[in-house]
Amino acid sequence: MRFSYIGGPRQRPDLKQPAKEAWQNFVDDGLRAEKLGFDSFFIGEHHFCFASGNSSPFVMLAEVAARTERIRVGTSITCLPFHNPLRVAEDIAAVDIVSKGRFDFGFGVGSQYREFHTFGIPYKDRFARTWEAVDIIERCLSGIEEEFSHAGKYYNFPDIRWIIPPYQEKVPFFWGGFGPQGVKRAAERGFNLVAPDVTGMFCKTIRESGGKPEDKFIGFAHHLAVGKTREAAFEAIAEPSLWVNNIYATRRELDGSYPPESNRISMEAFRKGHAEGKPVGMFAPIAGTVEDVIERFLPIVRGETGLINHIMLEFRPPGTKTADVERSMTLFAKEVMPVLKAEAKY
Repeated sequence: MRFSYIGGPRQRPDLKQPAKEAWQNFVDDGLRAEKLGFDSFFIGEHHFCFASGNSSPFVMLAEVAARTERIRVGTSITCLPFHNPLRVAEDIAAVDIVSKGRFDFGFGVGSQYREFHTFGIPYKDRFARTWEAVDIIERCLSGIEEEFSHAGKYYNFPDIRWIIPPYQEKVPFFWGGFGPQGVKRAAERGFNLVAPDVTGMFCKTIRESGGKPEDKFIGFAHHLAVGKTREAAFEAIAEPSLWVNNIYATRRELDGSYPPESNRISMEAFRKGHAEGKPVGMFAPIAGTVEDVIERFLPIVRGETGLINHIMLEFRPPGTKTADVERSMTLFAKEVMPVLKAEAKY
């Protein structure tokens, strides 16, 4: 069972928070995560919008890697359609070298209209473009060929000479998607999953090839706050979590259309959902005492809800106070994590 910190490094413009302050907060969280015994530090990527992610995740991860010794660092996720895959491969290798082999590469297709619009990438090409990019990146990192060319539908690279091999013999890849076709392809390629296997296709594909799904990481992210009381924990994360939820609830569709204003979630509905145990929004937080959080996660780590062996925790949705983040991370690491590890099936 792996326990990871995951964050969407982003400032809060409505709170007049500068980007440099937000950057430092998340870097500090990475250093804290190492000291507290978390296994990994993942951050996401987004551009031109306030969705959960940093515009330069490899740079932030390199800083955290250079200032730590044990914790793994990774992207969750890199939005591949917006990148030159050769440059991504070079950045993967560079951060892997800086970290001395502690890098995990999480990738996906992107989800924000503004990014596709501004970069000029047709959103309908996002899956095909992503998987062609993966082919190129894997070929670069494999170490099998120093020189090769690629001629595909989206990328044409003649006379590639690969001169920056990564530290690890094989950098772990994590697919950030839910759909059956994507998870099937990820399973066939030997990748991990930054999502629960909701369709069962990931595990099914691995078993059919003679493998064991539990040998791969499968998990998902949760907003989390731990406090002295359930009410205090919720209050610490409610406003920042609701802000993130509404960023996603009111974002433009990939075709550019606007969702109805009724998608916006009120604090009243958010609070009621938490009180009644009926999550509201895409990222409804888990918030409570140490005992509450243990009770919530025990069925998951025991395998009662399916194969999950990677718990990813977002302690700092943008706007969360650092004192609340420190408390939640510390209580989880010292009082919750040991219980969950002892009870983990995988």
